[in-house]
Amino acid sequence: MPMCLSFDNTARLYDSFAEIHQEYTGPMRFQQNDWNNIKHESILLRSSSDNNANETITLFERRVLRIAMNMTGKNVLVRRYPEHKKPVVCEIINEDYSYSLVREIETGHYFRVQSNLIEYTDEPQPNTIYEVSFHPLPANDTFIVSYVIKNIRWQARYTLQTYPDRSTRFQIIVDIINSSPLNFHFNQTHLMAGDIDLTFGTSSSLVDSKTQTKDDIDYSGINLFTCINSSLAIDPYSILTLPIESPNIQIKTIFTYNLIISIPSLVLSNTTSMISNKHKLQRVYQISNSSLFLPTGHLMLYDSSLNVLTGEWHLPTLTEFEKYEFKLGEDPDIMLEYNRTATNDQKTNSSIITTNVLIQNYKQRPINIRFKSTCESSMICLYYDDKARSLGSRLNYELYLKPKSEVLFSFTTIRLL
Repeated sequence: MPMCLSFDNTARLYDSFAEIHQEYTGPMRFQQNDWNNIKHESILLRSSSDNNANETITLFERRVLRIAMNMTGKNVLVRRYPEHKKPVVCEIINEDYSYSLVREIETGHYFRVQSNLIEYTDEPQPNTIYEVSFHPLPANDTFIVSYVIKNIRWQARYTLQTYPDRSTRFQIIVDIINSSPLNFHFNQTHLMAGDIDLTFGTSSSLVDSKTQTKDDIDYSGINLFTCINSSLAIDPYSILTLPIESPNIQIKTIFTYNLIISIPSLVLSNTTSMISNKHKLQRVYQISNSSLFLPTGHLMLYDSSLNVLTGEWHLPTLTEFEKYEFKLGEDPDIMLEYNRTATNDQKTNSSIITTNVLIQNYKQRPINIRFKSTCESSMICLYYDDKARSLGSRLNYELYLKPKSEVLFSFTTIRLL
């Protein structure tokens, strides 16, 4: 039967470990499997009154006692051979995995017996027990013990649903992952995120850490993602999935194309050249996070109420008020055609380029278009619209296109010396 660990205060879950905070009421005992999952240097005790940095910190001596649990001296029932129908009461003198030395209570005789012929009246506890205690404990005060345990962690993942009416639904999902054989019960759980990494060794080192942990939940570089105030029960080797209320996150789908202006090398002066081409626009998702910190996580994207999978992405960590964009390939329903006429004057080493652009929307819904144009890095250019108004050294158009419609526009680029 899996063991159950119950923590009456809080658990802070990170992406690779958990930090347990519970009231200390006396010596704590851990079985070998539990002890192997604990970072021993992290076991700390503090007084509940140690909340002010200017106050004197109470220091405690930590004692760890290794207790070898065995059945030596206990009475058991023993069959001398497999066919023996009536087991006799014996005292275990020396316990071993294969053969144990026992003494028959009635006769006082000693003999060795195969361990699988021993019957127990209570469940045997062969594993080593580690007992942790702190001294001295002042009276009239309460104490909190904290320690770090591996094999339980959490991760965030996201889904993004887009609908024909341009509305979106951004869903946050939390997975609490228990890869240990233990049951966990938490009354309050903080989900923490940030760049922190701890090393867990297999050594049973009992060296105490001299670094005191902070009591608040806003560490330098560490963020509190959310707090779950309800009781959680986590089964062994399981993943507990919880939906989290989505914050105020705005999602915008944009179809974009960046046209780079290049000038071919021409031998003759005052030469005119023409170029035309056709492209599909790329689909861009813009996330405007205006409410809270979002940890890194996997994002699945679905289109329309039929839940058609359209792509996946791995979101980086996003801070409050941060905007983030990512591209997910070309869209076959948005086409761009352009033709470009360039006139070069080698005497002045300058060029005039006129570009005509046609963008066609074949979708049944309106779309947002972002059209950009820049010159090659080796060129200095100025852009002008079709009314000869200066646009600067680059072109940025944000357009709104109705369903089954198109837009045509032109601009001029002058390449300087």
